Amino acid sequence: MELKRLNILRALDQHGTVAAAAQSLHLTPSAVSQQLAVLAREADAVLLEKNGRGVRLTASAHVLLGHADAIATRLEQARADLAAQRDGRIGRARISGFPSGISGLVAPALARLKVTHPGWRFEVVQYETEEALPLLPARELDVAIVMTHPDLPTPDHPRIELHPLLDEPFEIALPTGHPLVERAEVSLGADLVDADWIITAPGTACHGLLLTACQQAGFQPRLVHTSTDFGAQLALVAAGLGVTIIPRLAQPALPPGVVLRPLGTPAPRRRLLAAVRRGHGPSPLLTTLRAVGAELAALDDRPGIDGKREDGGPPCR
Repeated sequence: MELKRLNILRALDQHGTVAAAAQSLHLTPSAVSQQLAVLAREADAVLLEKNGRGVRLTASAHVLLGHADAIATRLEQARADLAAQRDGRIGRARISGFPSGISGLVAPALARLKVTHPGWRFEVVQYETEEALPLLPARELDVAIVMTHPDLPTPDHPRIELHPLLDEPFEIALPTGHPLVERAEVSLGADLVDADWIITAPGTACHGLLLTACQQAGFQPRLVHTSTDFGAQLALVAAGLGVTIIPRLAQPALPPGVVLRPLGTPAPRRRLLAAVRRGHGPSPLLTTLRAVGAELAALDDRPGIDGKREDGGPPCR
């Protein structure tokens, strides 16, 4: 049914005659009669009955008019929502991230968007970088927080584009009795050549970043213990079983017996990025994620007690 025909029926109800309804709508009486006949066939109901020389609406017609108001209201709401969507005031997005990306970037961004863009609805799911990337072209994700990884798409990828958010430093976790805890900054090459290392499994970003940084420092690290959980790694450090590197966003509450210290050059860093489908265009979510990343980067750029950057070195990409 067309809303135009429902409006003609309403005009007839309001004005009482076909001629008066036609005049109010700037139509001919024959056009009004034809449209009402079509509406009756669409509704499979008798809408008009004779009333002297004229006609009047049947009970079925009044039932239909009751729904017409609701239909008109929903159409107006749909038009308003479409306009809001075009203006960026409403929208939906499914966003993924690894745990520290969710806690450090996604959660703060969505907290702000609840205030600035209350018409947006978000769904957050947890995926590691290599799991999330194929889900973007499949439209199962709209935005993915990813990190430095061999699987990252190249800048000319036909379906995915990357937006840098943050270059994040790692710090070294030491047992409290370790002689290096007295240092303001620890050097990989000068101080940790003989250390036992606790690190994530081969193929993970942190594993690769540690190997790259140690190779740049001129040695091969002695990898003794493996865990994918930062809390478990720190428990092993507290037990005096080795040292590990922890990215700042991923640092949990330190257990007793663990001290964190900045690493000097060459220090491992991970690059955090927002991956979207190419052509995605600007969105409040992407803009806010960039703002949160910039604020975190500004904190990392604050000078330390010796006037140098606290993180020390360039990013490992």
